[in-house]
Amino acid sequence: MLGIVIVLVTVPILVLPAVRSLNRRTQRLAPEPRWWTRAAGYVMLGSAEAYLFGLMHMSYWGTPRDTCIARYENWDGMHGHARYWPLERKCTEFIDMVPSYVNPLIVILLAGALACALVAAAQALRHRRQPVERDLNP
Repeated sequence: MLGIVIVLVTVPILVLPAVRSLNRRTQRLAPEPRWWTRAAGYVMLGSAEAYLFGLMHMSYWGTPRDTCIARYENWDGMHGHARYWPLERKCTEFIDMVPSYVNPLIVILLAGALACALVAAAQALRHRRQPVERDLNP
């Protein structure tokens, strides 16, 4: 629950200024690449929010031991390490504090951002290669 609240608080503080900046910086592009560039930026912001959501699940107040005992009633010190990619903080061999959908969601969003960026680059190249139509008759 704390993770959701923190992510919702970061939206007006971090995400909205980033969206405004992205919109301003892509004004000079042609319309088709501009849409794909903005989509790539928005999907990247979504992946950053998903990563932040996973981080919030890793670091509750207190120690990981106290959190695991309070939430799952189990703790094994041998598996209590933290990894930041993929996000992981184990309570026991089989119990992870990070929800299981966070890491695949981050990968899918990053792949989507890469796909949008590639389409934007292809659209920009195609737009640049199109000949400019000039009226030769005065």
